[in-house]
Amino acid sequence: MQFILLILGLAAIIKSADVLIDSASKIARKFGISSFIIGITVIAFGTSAPELAVGILSGINHTNQLALGNIIGSSLSNIALIVGLSAIIMPLQVKDSVVRREIPILLGIQIILAAAILWDGQLSQLEGAAFLLGFIGFMLYIWRDAKHSMTIQIDAEGDIDIDGDGNGLPQETETLTKNKGQSKLWWFSILSLLGLFIGGKLTVDSSTQIAQSLGLSETLIGLTVVALATTMPELITSIMAALKKEPDIVLGNCIGSNIFNILLVLGASSSISPIHAEAGLWLDVAAMLVLTVFVFVLSLIKKKLQRPAGIFLLTSYIAYVSYKVISVLVI
Repeated sequence: MQFILLILGLAAIIKSADVLIDSASKIARKFGISSFIIGITVIAFGTSAPELAVGILSGINHTNQLALGNIIGSSLSNIALIVGLSAIIMPLQVKDSVVRREIPILLGIQIILAAAILWDGQLSQLEGAAFLLGFIGFMLYIWRDAKHSMTIQIDAEGDIDIDGDGNGLPQETETLTKNKGQSKLWWFSILSLLGLFIGGKLTVDSSTQIAQSLGLSETLIGLTVVALATTMPELITSIMAALKKEPDIVLGNCIGSNIFNILLVLGASSSISPIHAEAGLWLDVAAMLVLTVFVFVLSLIKKKLQRPAGIFLLTSYIAYVSYKVISVLVI
């Protein structure tokens, strides 16, 4: 039964990701908003839903060490596994604005997280509240950025509408047609986000049950099954975006998911109850920072992530996970 639920969960994620990419990219173009902004907000929030559910539930149950490990593991998956696979499928062009702002913001947030953990070995409720305030500030920044980017209006024939007259169409007809099309796209986006959440929940629950039935330890399950399962929406959504030639959505999704996971998920979870970090977590945090710096430096120098970089990131992720699994099995 759990295998059937796992297949259903993955199927829901794949179909929902396909619909979400199409509808979100069309919404972005209709409003003159970049695909990156859509990826770093709407899609990132939707694909981070499984991590948010795990984080809140673990905070309530006072088992949120799993949430901390899961978020760090998901951050590594987003940067190494997802960006790596996507770069192998197609080169990811990195815009100057992303290099100057979003990637440094992510790196700064990760450094703050590392400092908070290494300072006293825990994330306190006060630090969790600070992360939540940081999340609100980040969303306000993105909203302002999106508002400034909405400068191009498209007329009825798909051209730039310089005079704002809708190419001579009656205002009532233009507004009715525009609202009808936008309403349909928004409903598709909302339903696909719901599908991602349901599919992610089914995938996490069923894969965890399967792992437990096979006699795997909780530590091993947290390091591998839960981290990979909660990252599945981001993975499939990013692969679908790469196949559809939407590199901005790939980067926006991965950067946004990492920021959401740290500020929102860890912020909410540690606000409910403090999170005590394990002594060996410094190695995972270091790996997260090193790979993020690698992506940042390469983006700064070459303005793109090509196949060799993708292969390196993917190989690094496989080596990291293999090391963690072997170390757990040996212990």
